[in-house]
Amino acid sequence: MADLLPMTCVFEGALVYGVVDGRELLLDVLSPQASPPGPKPLVVYVHGGGWHEGDRSAAMHPWLNPLLVSHGFVTASVTYRLSGEARWPAPLDDVRSALRWLREHAQDLGVDPQRVGLWGHSAGAHLAALAALTTPASETVQAVAVSACRSDLRAERLDSGNEVARLMGPDADPATLTAASPACQVRPGAPPFLVAHGTDDHVVPFESGKRLRDALAM
Repeated sequence: MADLLPMTCVFEGALVYGVVDGRELLLDVLSPQASPPGPKPLVVYVHGGGWHEGDRSAAMHPWLNPLLVSHGFVTASVTYRLSGEARWPAPLDDVRSALRWLREHAQDLGVDPQRVGLWGHSAGAHLAALAALTTPASETVQAVAVSACRSDLRAERLDSGNEVARLMGPDADPATLTAASPACQVRPGAPPFLVAHGTDDHVVPFESGKRLRDALAM
C-alpha cells in the first residue's frame, strides 16, 4: 500500500467551515501538489463512530483520503457535532454546511464544484447517504460511496439507550425517524451510489445495506 500513497501533497488542517453557538466546526483538506493544472474532483469523507465518537482524522488512514489524493483527487474530511453535544439533526446540518462551504471556496481549493463525491463508513455512511439524498438539486453531489450504512431507523426503540436513541433523543416521532432514514429518502434523480456491506457485520446488520441497495434500484 505504501507505494500508492501520494509522494507530494498539501495538507490544510482545521479550516473553519462554520460556527454554532460559539463552537467552531472544522475540516481538513488534502490535495495533490504535483498534478495537471485545472480544477480537480473533490471527495468528502464523513467519519464513523456511532454518531457519538470518532473524528475527522480517520480520513488519514492510507487507504482513505491519501489513496484518493494519489489518484489526483482533492479530499476533505469534516468534523460534525456528536450526539453527546447535540441531537439530531445537528450532524446532518453540519455535513450539509461543510459541503456548501467547500463549494463556496472551490476556486481557492482548486476543485471543480460540479464534481463532488461524498463517502463515509457506518454513522458517516448514514450521514453521507442522507446528505446526498436530501440536499436541493443545486447542491447535490455527483457520486456517493457508503459502507456499513444504517439505512432505516424506523424500527429503533428510543428507550433502548443505544446509539440511535442517544442521537435522536427520547421524543423523536415516527416522522422524524423516517426522515432520518436514507432508504426512505431515495428519490428520482438520486446520484449514483456504491453500497458496500459485510455479510458478517455484527454492528450494522447486513440487511440494512440490502435495504438501501433495493431502494436505490427501484
